[in-house]
Amino acid sequence: MRGEINWHNKSILIVEDDHINFSYLDILLKPTRVKIFRAEEGQSAIDIIFKNPDIDLVLMDIRLPGLNGLDATRRIVAFRESLPIIAQTAYAEQEDQRAAFEAGCCDFIAKPIRANEMLYLIRKHLGHGS
Repeated sequence: MRGEINWHNKSILIVEDDHINFSYLDILLKPTRVKIFRAEEGQSAIDIIFKNPDIDLVLMDIRLPGLNGLDATRRIVAFRESLPIIAQTAYAEQEDQRAAFEAGCCDFIAKPIRANEMLYLIRKHLGHGS
């Protein structure tokens, strides 16, 4: 499926403080040719979004050092309301999902992340690619 997706004209911000989790997502997305940005905490994510209005989607870890993912999402949505933000977290209780949606996330995925599930969610919000 990854080889069939071509997002060469799309950009994704991965907000993830864990290097292994980031590397997994980076390897997963590399065949799609998407441009990847990375932030390791919430305030950095806000700064990157503000400086790069061409970012098409955010993968937002909820538990982050400093400003958490929910607060970062609220602030991003305040100035980029239509930007799709997918929450990703190891805490997959129903209350965590509800909190993510209330903060402004458009979707939610629990860790450990399964490749096909993540690609499906991204494709749902970015499109199939060219």
